[in-house]
Amino acid sequence: MNPNMQAFWEFVNKKPVRLILALICLAFLTQGIYRVQVAETDTQLFRGGGEILLWGGWMLANILRAYGKVARKLNIAINVGLVMVLISMFMK
Repeated sequence: MNPNMQAFWEFVNKKPVRLILALICLAFLTQGIYRVQVAETDTQLFRGGGEILLWGGWMLANILRAYGKVARKLNIAINVGLVMVLISMFMK
C-alpha cells in the first residue's frame, strides 16, 4: 500500500476522527429527516428517504468502526440510499 494512503487510513481509523465523521453524518441525516417532513412531491419524499438510509448508514458504520466493530450488511442500506438519491436527481 502507498505510504501516504496508509497514513491517511491510520488517521481516519482513530476513534475521535470516526466519531467526528459520525457527527457530520448526523447533520446530513437531519437534513434527510427534514426533507421527508416537508416533502410536497413524491420525488422529495423519495430523496429524503434515500438520504436517511445513506447518511444514517454511514453514521452507524462510523460509530461501529470507532469501537472496532463492523456491520457488513450495512453496506446494502448505504448503497440503496445512494441509488435512491441518484435516481431522485433524474425524477421530475
